[in-house]
Amino acid sequence: MSDQHPDAHHYDAAEPLRGLPGPLPAGERILWQGAPDWQNLAVRTFHIRKVAIYFAVLLVWDVISAVYDNDLAIAIEPMVELAGLGSIVMGIIALFSWAVQKTTMYTVTTRRVVIRAGIALPKTINIPYPRIDRVDMRMRGAVRGDILLSPLPDDRLAYLVLWPHVQAWHFRQGRPMLRSIETPAEVARMIGESVALVLAQAQPASGEPVAA
Repeated sequence: MSDQHPDAHHYDAAEPLRGLPGPLPAGERILWQGAPDWQNLAVRTFHIRKVAIYFAVLLVWDVISAVYDNDLAIAIEPMVELAGLGSIVMGIIALFSWAVQKTTMYTVTTRRVVIRAGIALPKTINIPYPRIDRVDMRMRGAVRGDILLSPLPDDRLAYLVLWPHVQAWHFRQGRPMLRSIETPAEVARMIGESVALVLAQAQPASGEPVAA
């Protein structure tokens, strides 16, 4: 299952399997692959609307100040420059969001979640199910949402390595996220069921739990 067409993303010919660092081990199979939607990412993660509102407020303030001071003609050039700066900033955010979509691939298998990402320096993060403590989902619009994977308390994942596929402001313990994906509830359920199945299979015959 995939929520994006394969041609919609950058594909590294060196990858044995699209989005994966190597061939799947025996018994492991892919359940789902997808990537962030760049428009949703720009709005929900990089806050392009807030940036637009910020520059709009500055422009309105400049207009009001110019009218009040009766020098609107003199203020036109600075206002045009401000509008141009705002357009450039929003263009950069949109372009970066598009590049994130093109270079990101989320993969859910029967044993792990894999995040392949990186615009300048591609990297692959493997998250085995026994290392996942909790799976959470939140909607980010009508059909798209984020999935948060909380690692075990003693795990330390680098925030900067994961960014932007990480929960904001949790620098001490990076919490990986699958951002702005379609059918997030279905994917979260898939991951949760796979985690439970892997942990159940790790139980010895005596029924004693196995420490992950």
